[in-house]
Amino acid sequence: MLGKLIKHEFKGSGRTMVPFILVCLGLSVLAGLSIRGMEIQKDYGWFSIVFGIVMFLFVAGLIAVCVMALVVCIERFRKNLLGDEGYLMFTLPVSVDEHIFAKLIVSSVWFIATWLVCMLAFALMFLCNLNLIEVNWSEISFVFGEIWARLVDFGLLHVLGYFLEVLALVFVTCCGTCLQLYCAMAIGYSFSNHKVLLSVVFYFVISMVLSFIQSFGMLFLNTLNIQPVQSISNAGVVHVVLLAFLVYMLVYATIMYIPTRLLLKHRLNLP
Repeated sequence: MLGKLIKHEFKGSGRTMVPFILVCLGLSVLAGLSIRGMEIQKDYGWFSIVFGIVMFLFVAGLIAVCVMALVVCIERFRKNLLGDEGYLMFTLPVSVDEHIFAKLIVSSVWFIATWLVCMLAFALMFLCNLNLIEVNWSEISFVFGEIWARLVDFGLLHVLGYFLEVLALVFVTCCGTCLQLYCAMAIGYSFSNHKVLLSVVFYFVISMVLSFIQSFGMLFLNTLNIQPVQSISNAGVVHVVLLAFLVYMLVYATIMYIPTRLLLKHRLNLP
């Protein structure tokens, strides 16, 4: 049933996100063509105004995609589970955990997709002007060959491990960010009045408490004066650091998940 919820969630959120993504990519191509036009034009004149407008729209498109990913994350959770649609959603033969995980997975995927779209947008803008740039392909090939040789010497398994660890860390971080929003909304909407205002207040309260705990934890670790293990190689140290951050984010996400689940299950206050 979780798979069906995720499929339904992608369809619902995709109706909002996909048009923004396509517009952003289209603006990146338009921005690339405008840069190309600026290179070709001898007398800029009115074209400089067009160029400024297009570049402004391109930057606005990038910001809009990022903001919309956050809005979709909040609104899909609020409307589907905390609003009027909650009466229907919670009558389905689905557990509270599956509802939360469906929202969580889809929102995290959209956050990652947004980052990839921003990178692709800059790549498209660059590709539109590739023939205007003098590229020494032999030097580029040599550089990539050197990078590959260094990676082989360093250890491809280490590199693969880094990639998987960073990927997992990014996904868990996105989940933790979503869960903090969900937790604040679950607390705020458990009250009868001023639900949105209380959700915002509790979000900042949670952020302040977490910031205090992090500061206290750093001070505590400094007092321990932990010495690095000499037997661990430099490559191993990077693995330890990445895994430590991953464990920290898993704990953070779990702390945000538990009250969200309990409030949705025992203190659901639908309008």
